[in-house]
Amino acid sequence: MMTLSRASALPILLSCFVTCLFTVACSRPAPPTPMTLRKTFRTQLKDPAALPSSAPVPPPGVFELVRYPAPLGSNAAYVTPVREGNRRPAMVWLHGGFNWGIGPLAWLPAARDNDQSARAFREAGMVLMLPSLRGANDNPGEHEYFLGEADDVVAAIDFLAQRPDVDPARIYLGGHSTGGTLALIAAVHAPRLKGAYVFGPTHDVSGYGRTGTALDRATGPELWMRNPVSFVDALRVPTQVIEGADHGNTEAFEPLRKAAKDAPLSFLPVPGATHFSVLAPVTELLARRLAETPAEVPTVMLTDAETREAVLAERDR
Repeated sequence: MMTLSRASALPILLSCFVTCLFTVACSRPAPPTPMTLRKTFRTQLKDPAALPSSAPVPPPGVFELVRYPAPLGSNAAYVTPVREGNRRPAMVWLHGGFNWGIGPLAWLPAARDNDQSARAFREAGMVLMLPSLRGANDNPGEHEYFLGEADDVVAAIDFLAQRPDVDPARIYLGGHSTGGTLALIAAVHAPRLKGAYVFGPTHDVSGYGRTGTALDRATGPELWMRNPVSFVDALRVPTQVIEGADHGNTEAFEPLRKAAKDAPLSFLPVPGATHFSVLAPVTELLARRLAETPAEVPTVMLTDAETREAVLAERDR
């Protein structure tokens, strides 16, 4: 009988061991991730919608009231009117608060130290969409607070991409405060975006304290399925977190940075601005930059120098 020396047998044994490990690894399902768990998660924390109330009709020429197909049915939205000519960049914007409905805030005059209208984007010539989400206005569904609403936002982005005057390679997502938190979660699930800009989000929604909503009862999986830190490592869209350095949510920066790992997430504190006063000057700056940037150029990331200049100019108005 032929026998193998120890030296000649070792490579054969090692090869068999590696093959065995590979076979076992391939036969096992991939471990669950927050992204895969979210697809099957069914929340028990919801608030019923108020009595249905249609969104107010906007002023002609400023917005059109439209319906977009969402996971639970047809949702309302304000969108700037279709314009002939070249395709334009577009922004989907989410305001703050815990009821993501739409109304006159979108067009009424606002103080510059707290302008949450996102008017800068339409005034710069971009297409602007303000979607109403589940449970708000006369939309189907209930308020889920940072869960199903993110799916509605993705549906709004897909709807906007079909517009004849929108450049589908230049669609952006933005939001402020709780809208920024929701935008950060939605951006993870919307790889078609060119970029996302989230103003003053949190990393952990329990930090909002008592809200008077079902969110107050969120613990365990009900909580971490709503937290941006659970998902940002899966982010593939270049995203910038922007916040006023004076009285803002900048404490969220470090937890988000750690959770993001190598994801394309950057952070921009804006000295001399607060959680609210940062909006007018910096959205105007951002809108100008986005409106002039072609699709083939890398995603715009605002700099410390230009945001400081914008805030200083705001003080001199």
